[in-house]
Amino acid sequence: MFAIAAHADEREADVREVERFGRTLPEDSYGRRNRQDVAAHETRVAARLRAVEQAYRTAIDHDTAYMPPGPTRTDRFLQHQPGKQTDPEAEP
Repeated sequence: MFAIAAHADEREADVREVERFGRTLPEDSYGRRNRQDVAAHETRVAARLRAVEQAYRTAIDHDTAYMPPGPTRTDRFLQHQPGKQTDPEAEP
């Protein structure tokens, strides 16, 4: 999730840089139109990455908000590993 957020940050920074450079180019030039197209594309990619990040956050929040009380599946797995004694009074 953090990698997705970092990637989205980089894309948004790219958009700002491309837009800033595009403003220095002559009106109606190929270079300026190209930079506008690149900025639009990068904006769409960043928006999709932010949507994925939000979906991950929602899933994580949903999982933590609705955790049933009691031992988890991982806890049960760790308690019943072969070769491990779960009874504290069992002989070695």
